Amino acid sequence: MRTQSLIFTTAMAGALALAACHKPNPAADTANADTANAAAASATPAPTTTAVATAQGFVTNAAISDMYEIAAAKLAQQKSKTPAIKAFAAKMIHDHGASTAELKKILAGGGVDATAPTGMDDRHTGMIDALNQAPPGGFDKAYMDQQVAAHTEAVAIFQGYSSGGDNETLKAFAAKVLPTIQNHLDMANKIDGTLK
Repeated sequence: MRTQSLIFTTAMAGALALAACHKPNPAADTANADTANAAAASATPAPTTTAVATAQGFVTNAAISDMYEIAAAKLAQQKSKTPAIKAFAAKMIHDHGASTAELKKILAGGGVDATAPTGMDDRHTGMIDALNQAPPGGFDKAYMDQQVAAHTEAVAIFQGYSSGGDNETLKAFAAKVLPTIQNHLDMANKIDGTLK
């Protein structure tokens, strides 16, 4: 359990570092996007190991993650001119919409003492605000930097709960969705690596 907690804490620290710090770009657009992303990332702390070890903590974080991913992806489809990013965003809407539907079905079926939140927390709302404020030339980098950070965090949450959660139904859900989130992280890293 101590090793799992250490892995989770390390992954969460990495996620926050990625969300708050980007490579600086001489262009003012990117500098503005970086500042907005850093402010958004620090608005609300990331979930703790204890928070996501409970059914309610996991449901809250999984649902908010899906809400954020769908909202961010819709912005990317509107604002990005890059075909690979628009395709990635379409995949985020599809996959996170599917995991939301599955989680709602699990919660409606009983056996899980948890309630899904109705909206995003301040941290994720701030991340969406940062994307809305990103200038046209800085949007793609701001979005993909956020995607790397958000999926790093999500992998840690789903990995941690699937192995140490307190509800067997939710643990199975977390284990089932984890490979998809890992795939998203791999895709995000690859796309982000092409941007300057």
